[in-house]
Amino acid sequence: MRWPGQGRLEARIADLETRAQSYSDALTTLIVNAQSNGTTAIPQASAALEGCAGLIGRAFASATVEADAKIAAVLTPSCLSLIGRTLIRTGDLVLQIATEDGRLALLPAQAWDVRDGPDPRTWRYQITVAGPDKIETTATVPAESCLHFRYAFDPGRAWVGLGPITVASLGGKLSAEVAAALADEAAGPRGAFLQVPADGDDPTLSKLKGDIRGAKGQVLLAEGGDWDAAATATAPWQTQRFGASPPLPLVELHKIASREVMTACGVPDTLFSDVGSASSREAYRLLLHSCIAPLGKMVAAELTAKLESPISFGWAELAAADVASKARAFQSLVGGGMSLQDAAAASGILASDS
Repeated sequence: MRWPGQGRLEARIADLETRAQSYSDALTTLIVNAQSNGTTAIPQASAALEGCAGLIGRAFASATVEADAKIAAVLTPSCLSLIGRTLIRTGDLVLQIATEDGRLALLPAQAWDVRDGPDPRTWRYQITVAGPDKIETTATVPAESCLHFRYAFDPGRAWVGLGPITVASLGGKLSAEVAAALADEAAGPRGAFLQVPADGDDPTLSKLKGDIRGAKGQVLLAEGGDWDAAATATAPWQTQRFGASPPLPLVELHKIASREVMTACGVPDTLFSDVGSASSREAYRLLLHSCIAPLGKMVAAELTAKLESPISFGWAELAAADVASKARAFQSLVGGGMSLQDAAAASGILASDS
């Protein structure tokens, strides 16, 4: 069924997809499906993705910032958390660089449009920034007037950042569809049946059907069973539960899909499972060195280029959680004949910045 104006909306969506996108494809899909009374499963709404985004965001919030005092003042834990979370959730974030009374400000863009040629240095941005009382759209500004963080991008559309779930769309869709199926299972009526002797007053099932639809954990009386004289004396009054009972393969598939999402985000799934401490420590090191630190280097490079001042991040606070393993590695290297300085650097005892 089509509604008035659907053609215009679909044409607008097609136009947005050929240019820099202000809203995620998932949100557009949700709007279209909602207007046509359809439903959709959104990968960005999965708990696995939020777990990864929250983990990366909090890691960024804990970073120490090595930069000019004015720049460090705006790179607050809240700002860094926003950058880390958004890189994982959508992979695309623009912050407008603004100054007022000599103070620097970074304003998150609600929407943006990118124009001009293939050289990123020539790109021009039209940015929309939202406030509590009004929304302001800036005039077109050059690339150096804004920060554009991208997790990844298609070489054919380098001006549009892609998040890990967008790149690994199959894993994201699987996670969302399985989660939606489990949600549907849990959203059904639930309660318990208690058999009572049939008295013949209600020969139809219409009332029972209505009771089942409205059941929210209550006990429903259902006529039936063997209630002869001999059985009545000893028949136990037992209830029979009904409600969500997802099949085991669906539950297992949800676990697999969640692991797929974590893998796409660069987060070892053992961080979210009950495993031995050795596996957890190794997963933590892998997260820090192969996910958080490289993302930090990407963010620092964009900040350094646009703010024209050297900027780096330190992860000493996170690395300190693994000091026991580093100490053992340091001891082994020194015992093998390596100098104290070289062993400290190789084992990670010396703090390193991105």
